[in-house]
Amino acid sequence: MSNSFSSNSVVWVDGQVTLPKHILKALGIESGRRSNVTFIVEDGQVRIVNSAEFAMSNLKKYQQDSKEAA
Repeated sequence: MSNSFSSNSVVWVDGQVTLPKHILKALGIESGRRSNVTFIVEDGQVRIVNSAEFAMSNLKKYQQDSKEAA
């Protein structure tokens, strides 16, 4: 599968969205397991990322910034 693609889903009246399997795979989320995603809104665009990977990325960035400041 290409690194760039788009996909559509329905937003239900209660705000729920079902993510297609190929989107879950791209996020590194196993189907059938409860997982968290993070919504990042920047300049009118929304990105969905794996929350665990996002948190780890932010931690690494914080640690790198702390080393550079020392």
